[in-house]
Amino acid sequence: MSNPNITLYHANWSFCSQMVRVALLEKDFSFNKCHIKLCDQYPEGENIDKDFLAINPLGTVPAIKIDENIVCGSEEIIYQLDKIDSNNTHSLYPNNIDESEIRKWASDTTITDGVEFASTLGTIMPVFSSPLLQYMIKQLPFSSIMKILLRHPRKDRKMIFIAMYFGNPSKKIPFLGIKNYVDEILKLEKLFSDGRTFFYDTFSHVDINLMCVFNRLTDLGLEKTVSYKTPFIFKYWNNLKSRKSYKDGILDYYTDKEKELLSEFYKNNDSSVLEAIIEEIDKRI
Repeated sequence: MSNPNITLYHANWSFCSQMVRVALLEKDFSFNKCHIKLCDQYPEGENIDKDFLAINPLGTVPAIKIDENIVCGSEEIIYQLDKIDSNNTHSLYPNNIDESEIRKWASDTTITDGVEFASTLGTIMPVFSSPLLQYMIKQLPFSSIMKILLRHPRKDRKMIFIAMYFGNPSKKIPFLGIKNYVDEILKLEKLFSDGRTFFYDTFSHVDINLMCVFNRLTDLGLEKTVSYKTPFIFKYWNNLKSRKSYKDGILDYYTDKEKELLSEFYKNNDSSVLEAIIEEIDKRI
């Protein structure tokens, strides 16, 4: 089967957009890109404009158009991409593993609608990211906040934006994810203690998601938590970083805006979350 006509609607630093870009590269698909300026980072807030809401009524990225079909959400997008025949790539769903098991792990390592925040490794990432999100929101002009209030299709997102713009909820939010995060990290450390290279025998959807999880932790100044007393995970993370898709699908999308944002944020950011995670790991090992 020839390469279908693919258009990816994504954002450079979007956690779930990173997953889909890596999957497209691993599958060796050519694709068109449409960068969406998200309302939490850009005054334009293109994800809540009429044109994008016609593509994804939830106003979130990634979304993808495969020929004439639109698919939203990283988990479902990667699953559908893997079903498309491609001449020179392996499956991201190994044949010797039950598909439902892979999908469960894929769901648990991304952000999935309807899943409670901080309950899975994937949904812990926005909890840990909340101080940075709040920092970005406070840089927006008030007119952008009004646009969010009037146009964003999700009430829960509106409430988060309003709370972060006018208050400081992110001071406590990251601490809500620490115990579950340590649970998940130690679970992975035990799994990789058998010396495996990937989550399964071959590189899979789960490895893509974990690549993006560990990269986000690095962005947040929390990379030490995947090396402190967890040598097997640290080795695995270094293996993931050596893949060409990591550079091409994640690192190459960090523009000056993302780099400056992270640099400015960390000038004043404290390390209390990192210290609390390390303390929790020390209690367990």
